[in-house]
Amino acid sequence: MRSTKPSPSTGSRRGLAVLLAATFLALGNFAGLLAVVPLWASSGGLGSAGVGATTGVMMAATVATQLASPWLFRMLSLRAMMIAGAALLGVPAPLYALTAEATPILLLTVVRGIGFALVVVAGATLIADVAAPGQLARAASYYGVAGALPNVIALAGGVWAADAWGFPAVFVVTGAAGVLGAMLAWMLPRGSRGRFRAASRAEVRRIAPALVLFLATAAAFGAASTFLPLAGPSTATAATALLAAAVGIVLGRLGAGAIADRIGSGRLLVPAAAVASIGTLIAALSLEQPAWALVLGAALIGLGFGAAQNDSFVATLHGFGAARTGTASTIWNIAYDGGVGIGAFGLGWVIGQLGHAGAFLAMAIAIAVVALALSRAAGGPPSAAPAAPSG
Repeated sequence: MRSTKPSPSTGSRRGLAVLLAATFLALGNFAGLLAVVPLWASSGGLGSAGVGATTGVMMAATVATQLASPWLFRMLSLRAMMIAGAALLGVPAPLYALTAEATPILLLTVVRGIGFALVVVAGATLIADVAAPGQLARAASYYGVAGALPNVIALAGGVWAADAWGFPAVFVVTGAAGVLGAMLAWMLPRGSRGRFRAASRAEVRRIAPALVLFLATAAAFGAASTFLPLAGPSTATAATALLAAAVGIVLGRLGAGAIADRIGSGRLLVPAAAVASIGTLIAALSLEQPAWALVLGAALIGLGFGAAQNDSFVATLHGFGAARTGTASTIWNIAYDGGVGIGAFGLGWVIGQLGHAGAFLAMAIAIAVVALALSRAAGGPPSAAPAAPSG
């Protein structure tokens, strides 16, 4: 009698499909509210520093949770982390509609920041477990697309929907996306666990220039996604600018991957930071008009951020080696989320001193200074392609 037990490849395909769908829904919740929550806070009378804090506090909670990865890996399976993370993103979202006051918004945002950390840490680690034998690179690329598409669809779509349908509708839809992602995550493989080994000081010093440059581009994106809807000339223009930034991220990642295969990792970080700086400068000069220039500036911010994402991640993997991908992924994610939070919170404070245009101009200058200062440290010899991750 023939066995009806699924083959390993069938199980891998099912696990990968579930992971991609759960990731798409959970990160759709994150992207859909990334610019909407600051708008909601502003509608309740919160000042620029408080508006920036709505993103900054979420990213701080995310980073704090990521720093607890060694403990989380010991206590929870990756499946449990995905379920809990998606639920913590989704369940609180409709509660935003109850009040636009600062304290409840920030408390809900902290909870969602913890959920976001669980999703990205578990998802990035699970990909090695659900990939079919010999197809890790392909599975990782699919995972990257599942993570990037919500930015393209929901980042600008959330702003547009809040204007067209109202904030409560956006909160309910994004909340449902997170909850559905948690339900799907129940179908992930049981028993998979992550592994983490702390980085040495020498390892941190080796990758620090790459991560600082990446953090600078992440700060530009965090500032743009938080404040362009508030500073731009219209909701339609702001939504278009955020869409351009999201598309720029995808193109930047794809382009950097193709180029870095030929010239080695780490070589694109300074140019990527320069592109993000130029985009931030253009945005600073076009917050009032013309609209096409603001869209161009946002696209360049996304392009630089996307290229820096890819190049810094590969450089970080090289810095830790193929056997330390869990450590590399955690540290890289901390730089990503920390940069987005610093950009939003920092720009919010500077806006109170210099206004929107002056704050964006100051950020453009700061990114350029960082790129110039680290231009020699970040451009080492080309790196070899990394071996397949082992968790």
